[in-house]
Amino acid sequence: MDSKPVASAGSLPQSSRTQLSLKGTRISPGLACGTVWVAGDILESSAETSRIEPHQVEAEMERIRWAFVQVERELEESARRVSEQIDPSLAEIFRAHQLMLESLLSSNEFERELRGLTSAAEAVKRVFRKWEAKFAAIQDETLRERADDILDLARRVLRQLEGADAFGLATMPAGSVLITQRLLPSEVVAISTRDVKAIVVESLGQGSHAALLTREKGIPTLAGLSGLLSQIHSGDEALVDAFREALIISPNPETRRDFEQRLENYRASLLTCKGECGKPAITRDGQTISVEANLAAHAGIDTVIENGADGVGLFRIEELYFARELPPSDEELFSELQHLVAPLREKPVTIRLLDIGGDKAIPFLRLPFESNPLLGKRGVRLLLDYPQLARTQLKSLLRLSQAQDIRILVPMVTLERDMQQIRDLLVAVAHEMRIEKLPLLGAMIETPAAALTVGQIVRHADFLSVGTNDLTQYTLVAGRDNATVSDYYEDTHPSMLRLLGIIVAEASGKPVTICGEMAGREEVIPTLLELGFRAFSISPPLIPTTKELIRSIDIRNLRGQR
Repeated sequence: MDSKPVASAGSLPQSSRTQLSLKGTRISPGLACGTVWVAGDILESSAETSRIEPHQVEAEMERIRWAFVQVERELEESARRVSEQIDPSLAEIFRAHQLMLESLLSSNEFERELRGLTSAAEAVKRVFRKWEAKFAAIQDETLRERADDILDLARRVLRQLEGADAFGLATMPAGSVLITQRLLPSEVVAISTRDVKAIVVESLGQGSHAALLTREKGIPTLAGLSGLLSQIHSGDEALVDAFREALIISPNPETRRDFEQRLENYRASLLTCKGECGKPAITRDGQTISVEANLAAHAGIDTVIENGADGVGLFRIEELYFARELPPSDEELFSELQHLVAPLREKPVTIRLLDIGGDKAIPFLRLPFESNPLLGKRGVRLLLDYPQLARTQLKSLLRLSQAQDIRILVPMVTLERDMQQIRDLLVAVAHEMRIEKLPLLGAMIETPAAALTVGQIVRHADFLSVGTNDLTQYTLVAGRDNATVSDYYEDTHPSMLRLLGIIVAEASGKPVTICGEMAGREEVIPTLLELGFRAFSISPPLIPTTKELIRSIDIRNLRGQR
């Protein structure tokens, strides 16, 4: 069974071209069809004259300053829209872009280019390309990926200068299949499911910012199709099957009929799943599987209820900190969380302690530069270094847990002492508050070290939650946002499955929830059930189809099939 709602087939133009079938890599699941729209690139097609007169230098610099102001406003609006409509934690992408803009404008490099009597647009291209080259040459994968962010900003500034639509969206017909060489975060934000049915990209990393946004928006997306733009033209008919990782151009009548039948069958199946989503997911051999939701603060608690979630398996609170100049007090944090989780009073809610550090920063905490932040001070390591930050959260969650089924999750646990120290801190704070009833305390297993020492970590934990996205990148040594090693980022690799098996086997019978993209992929769910997982935490829209699939499975019959 596929795992996302799809767009109606509609009527498609007939083509005289021979059917072309291409194989890609799934970024975001789904089925879609439409007319191809090949996106242009303003960085390559600027029409502005490159030379200016000496008396025009100051006016051109003023144009650049004006363009930067407009782009900063765009970024603020993008952050607001992403925060309200998708996932608030992803809004930090655009706030980071604002900081990049400030650094660029203060560098005086634009003035130097303009003194060479080149135009504002040409100066912008040259400066941004220099910065892009600097980032691309950096050894650290995470920082190297920022080269794409530089290009994203360059396109935004050029669009303001030239009054052009940098990505061709203004004239793109509704219902198009967007074809492009690369995809940037700002471009995804500009796209709605009404305007584009699917996206096909020559190169895009599974964990890149743009990829995360396409999944959150539910836009079927394929990547990894080398030489794509040389084989496809605007106006071609396209069928995108992100489940089977296939792109079909100019399908023959039989292929088109088969595809349209799949769309019809899936729509009917989805309606059935939605109608049954409130019921428990019980396998054919009678085992009840918990299917909970991943959720960010302010990110649509209604979707948890509407899609039949059995609870919230991962509630992220980073958004409550990102936009603040000072950290919230325990009273402020308690009041906001109490308001947010009140609609879920009848369901368990697992709230993760603040997971920052690495590539995620907050304004009021000036962290030292780290050459490799993903291997540095993040998650529980940072909380233990700033105990008052941890105490504030624990005080708020202890109060909240007295009236509601609240569970606390500790991020990025690596060593037994990580959990022991947080457990000791929780007990000490509860004693100060004269609270005897402690909420359940869980460890998030996201590194091979934690997976291999679960037996020790679980001594101090009431439950475990497996973050498969980080576990995969640390196990396969492949950054999830690095397109150049995307073929190494394989969450079903034998090493991953072995680690997952160890986690379940050595959990001492305590509950283990699996989170991350892997938990929501229907082709992987039977394997996870066979390994022993009995709780999943996934994106809310995936819950109905996941429950329906689980109901069709007899776990006893899975053994030996993998």
